[in-house]
Amino acid sequence: MSQEAVPVEPHETLYLPMRRRSTSEYMTTPEGTRELHIFFGIKEITIDEPDLLSFGETLLQQDQFRAGSATAWSSGEPYPWERVRELLETLLAEDILSREAPKPSAGSVSHQKFLEAEAQREAPTEPLWWNPDCPRVMERLTGRPLELGFLETVLPVHRVAHPALDAEGRHVGEMNVFPEAMRMKLPTEWRVCPYPGSRYRDEEPMNVTALKSMTRHWKPMLRGVLAVREEFLRHHPLLPDGHWRLGDLHALSYVVLALPTLLLMRANAPVPNGALDPVLSSMFRVTDGVRMMTSYLLLLLEDSLTYDAPMTAAELYRLTEQNNQFLSNRGVCAGPPHMVEEFFETLLDGKPVAGAPLPTAEWDAEIPAAREYGLLGIQLYSLQSNLWSHMCRAHEVIHAALLEVEDEPGSVLGRLREHVERDWPMILLSGLNQSTARALAEVRYGEMYERAQHGLRGFREDAPHRFQDAFTPAGDEVDEQVRSRLRELLRSRAGAPSGSRGGVLDTVADTVAMHLAIERSTLRAMEEAQRQLNALLQRPHPARKLSGADLSLNHRLRIGTVLMRPHLLDVLQDELGITFDNTEDATHCH
Repeated sequence: MSQEAVPVEPHETLYLPMRRRSTSEYMTTPEGTRELHIFFGIKEITIDEPDLLSFGETLLQQDQFRAGSATAWSSGEPYPWERVRELLETLLAEDILSREAPKPSAGSVSHQKFLEAEAQREAPTEPLWWNPDCPRVMERLTGRPLELGFLETVLPVHRVAHPALDAEGRHVGEMNVFPEAMRMKLPTEWRVCPYPGSRYRDEEPMNVTALKSMTRHWKPMLRGVLAVREEFLRHHPLLPDGHWRLGDLHALSYVVLALPTLLLMRANAPVPNGALDPVLSSMFRVTDGVRMMTSYLLLLLEDSLTYDAPMTAAELYRLTEQNNQFLSNRGVCAGPPHMVEEFFETLLDGKPVAGAPLPTAEWDAEIPAAREYGLLGIQLYSLQSNLWSHMCRAHEVIHAALLEVEDEPGSVLGRLREHVERDWPMILLSGLNQSTARALAEVRYGEMYERAQHGLRGFREDAPHRFQDAFTPAGDEVDEQVRSRLRELLRSRAGAPSGSRGGVLDTVADTVAMHLAIERSTLRAMEEAQRQLNALLQRPHPARKLSGADLSLNHRLRIGTVLMRPHLLDVLQDELGITFDNTEDATHCH
């Protein structure tokens, strides 16, 4: 019999098995009402009745209790039993309370499935690395080679170092390596999380191997973070009250990740794969959590924070906890709360490292270059991400047009509709099927892009690059030629349909032509940023032009992951055999 079907009796003993997983805070509503919010993992309880606040506070002090004793949790007269019973039965129904004493964890089913999948996963037996083998590695992963000088346009800088091995033989990205096909099978020790808060005894355990490495290099890692912070603040000062702008904190985290990445990717004396200082790989791992959290807060489709929103170490910890960002499907954050707090205070407040001063590192001299590398990487990432948002708009228009067509399995329109319908759930998952979400994303990426220009060599305050210009087609005769050519191709492949079907095909052709025009404009901005980045790394820039086919490799690398993104042009290529060659100068459709 289910818990909610059995009335609670006063003599029963009830248990709060996840008490240590709870966090709480008082909030004041716009109407001035004081509320107690209690978080149990991903579940939230809101208590807004003033006389029940003491009930919530006392509940959080119990591991087990006799049900009838809860009537005395009032700050005034005892609660009526009927009212308490209703509250307790609701908590039982939500699995926050239990009639059974908690049992030691024997390992979660989901983690066991992960371990089984790991055992069966095809993984490289020898390290794969981008520098200088990018063409060979990319061809192995996607079927198409890519020059090293275009890598950061296809793969964001914050993921480039993931598959590299440090001197301890661990991937810089640990279990989160992207692309996953570059992740080797490395021995990893797991343990159920004992830390209070959202991750306490979570189904997904924590990576103890990574924690042990982090602990060994903790103080030198903090010293390195302080050095990067100092360089960043020379060009991006704090708010007048001494707080961080949320967007600048995201940029700082990006620059920290860029330091080991630059050392691995530079053309002149790169650090060999397998020789990276573990202090740097530790800096990368712990700071990547800040990058993910700040990106999450900036890009939330509802209640996102602005770029200039003030942020403190305490607020960052609170938001990370309450938004369950210590959790993931690959394991929970392994950092003990006191280490997380110390890291946040170091990164945000500049808290000095305890103990005797630590010597400077050989790589300190590369921090200014790493700052530029990271900021250029943010520009490329912003352009790439917003282009995907524009592609989602094109998907939306085409999806709506094809829904108007009577289903004809096997016909050209039927095949197009079926393909788009298969892709549509991935668009829905991104949330970018909605124009309001796309507009918000464009604002945030625009702020990241334009703010990242400050401090770059050659930047002029009176002549900044406007983000919107990168997505504004030239409107020249090329656009009209492409539109006409696509209409011709689609109609010929469909047997020259007439009436409404011909109109739908024209809508598809016109929408794709518009997206290609936007992509041409974006390719121009991307190639300019990539050229600057290559000069910084003393790496030759490719002789040919960056193309839309190059950008599509990012979509191919995501196949089979939760980050999958359908590529618009695949619809026409797979179903009608139409291929595209799109660069900043011209578009050819065949």
